[in-house]
Amino acid sequence: MLTSEYIFKLIKKERNSLGNIQDYKIKISDSNNFKRENLIGVYKIRQYTAIREGNNKLSQQMGALISSLENYSKEQLRFVSLLGQKYYGIFYLNEDCDKVIGYLESKVDEIGNIINE
Repeated sequence: MLTSEYIFKLIKKERNSLGNIQDYKIKISDSNNFKRENLIGVYKIRQYTAIREGNNKLSQQMGALISSLENYSKEQLRFVSLLGQKYYGIFYLNEDCDKVIGYLESKVDEIGNIINE
């Protein structure tokens, strides 16, 4: 069984600026039902929207996520979200849940809204 502590340590290897686990709410998907090809399609559309809206930072983040997803050889992924006081991150793990495949990060305002810069 996956624990929040195990997942946080795995993600922290990728994003070492996260701090302590106590500062975050961690949600781990119950299944590996996130299909790589579907995610690539969704994020290509979202990247196009970000480009159209002039959000270059978000477009670049999505481009990096798309590239990581395209380079992953298997089909299934696990979804994890981290929510902190000023941070929100979504992470996709491989189907064995021992490696971060890609992620998107955002800031959170003082009332809990996610800000896509």
